[in-house]
Amino acid sequence: MLPAFSHTVSKGEGLTPIVNVNGVLIKNERLNPTGSYADRASAVISSYLRHVGMSSIKVLYEPGFARSISHYVGDDVNLAFYVDDLLVVDVDELIDIARRGEVSTCKSDESFIVDYVSVLTVEGLKTIVFEVAERGLRVESIVVPAKTGVLAFSLGKGLRDLEEAGLEVNLEVIAAYPKSFNPPQIPDRRVKLVGVSHDELLGSYRLLVKKGVFTAPLSATAFHVAASVKSALAILTLGYKPRPKRRRRWLSERLVKVLEQLGSVTAYEIWKHMPDASLRGVYKAIRTLVSEGVVCEEPSTKGRRKVMLYKLCS
Repeated sequence: MLPAFSHTVSKGEGLTPIVNVNGVLIKNERLNPTGSYADRASAVISSYLRHVGMSSIKVLYEPGFARSISHYVGDDVNLAFYVDDLLVVDVDELIDIARRGEVSTCKSDESFIVDYVSVLTVEGLKTIVFEVAERGLRVESIVVPAKTGVLAFSLGKGLRDLEEAGLEVNLEVIAAYPKSFNPPQIPDRRVKLVGVSHDELLGSYRLLVKKGVFTAPLSATAFHVAASVKSALAILTLGYKPRPKRRRRWLSERLVKVLEQLGSVTAYEIWKHMPDASLRGVYKAIRTLVSEGVVCEEPSTKGRRKVMLYKLCS
């Protein structure tokens, strides 16, 4: 359900965890490689740039996205960043992107312009809905923080894709926005807008921090609305990049033992035999073993569905 490109760029984005915080289900996107849901968009955009052979681009600055795309685009691409007002840019992010490419306040250039608001971004962000559907969560609404409205629109696109594929998905997308902002214009009737006051946002943000969930203040709008809506899942879009974890070699060793017993199986089937491991962890362990030549992968079909099978290399 994603665009087909000759080159695929991925840094391990997606499969972010779903946890319960104070009785509210949240999907925490800060556990993506750069700590942002924008990594999903950057993976698709970078794949497109490789596909068309683009060697020089200028990125229109958007918080979170600029850092993300700089992490995904290869060293063979010349990067520049257009920033409208340097004084409103996050300092840490500005330092990161300045190390990666030229930062300027001049928009006119011969370079290819990369804008966060694009069809490629929509294709990347809609994968959040796919993961929710795959988990089979019993929720009626997905609540997202809204500034531009791109994320809410993307999830609506994902729902339409699933329905066109023949799946029955009874989900509503709620776009939560601060009342101090103008409501985003989202051309999708399945998306509902809900405003959150400054005091409500601040109270929810304090609660999240108290619970050890360090996210962007805007994400607290989604948490607040999800807490007041029956059967809802909140998407936390941005946060501090987590510290890298020590390599969990024990997971790889157990995975090898499972493959010795099962033979050629999907990652999901492997995970079903490792109940104390996360699906994300299993996928990461598989990627490591594939890169080391221990595990081999081969595409297959199950009914009308394409799947990837894994087995121990001979």
